[in-house]
Amino acid sequence: MLTLVSRAMEEKGWQEAVDIVAVAREQSAKDIHLVLVGDGPEYDRLGALQLPEFIHLEGFQDNVRGYFSCSDMGFLPSKFRGESFPMVIIECLQVGRPILASSLGDIPYMLSGPDGPAGILVELDGFEIDVSLWAEKIAHLASDKIACESLRSRVLSAAQKFDPEVMTRKYDEVYRSVLDESVL
Repeated sequence: MLTLVSRAMEEKGWQEAVDIVAVAREQSAKDIHLVLVGDGPEYDRLGALQLPEFIHLEGFQDNVRGYFSCSDMGFLPSKFRGESFPMVIIECLQVGRPILASSLGDIPYMLSGPDGPAGILVELDGFEIDVSLWAEKIAHLASDKIACESLRSRVLSAAQKFDPEVMTRKYDEVYRSVLDESVL
């Protein structure tokens, strides 16, 4: 099961996500499901359609970590030109799940870790999502437990940079260094 959490807008790739999972199911012959969490025009549009049983529209939810923890992998096929530092990636990593995401903004940094990336990055083609390329990656993961475990094994080390205690300590160090410099 894949979980996509974002604002439900066209640029966040909701329709492409539905198409990608449909193709990946055909390619892999696996029962892959997609959970879409968020609110906005795409949620409304998709909600008015007769969607396949493997698509689950959940609307806005306060506890997105619960959705990620019930999933095999996070999913963010965004083509949003302003994508920078999506917090949902941190939430996905902090519950121990890798993510398949567009290579936009700081997403490559967010997924990086000393053991390798905690997910798969997919390049966009001129801010367009190549449905067949994404579907191929999902179909491969759905059929290769070793590849999935390899990704999952890297999540903890990549997520450590977002540990609240570590981040608090680093902020404290920066503030103290600035204060020390201003005393001079």
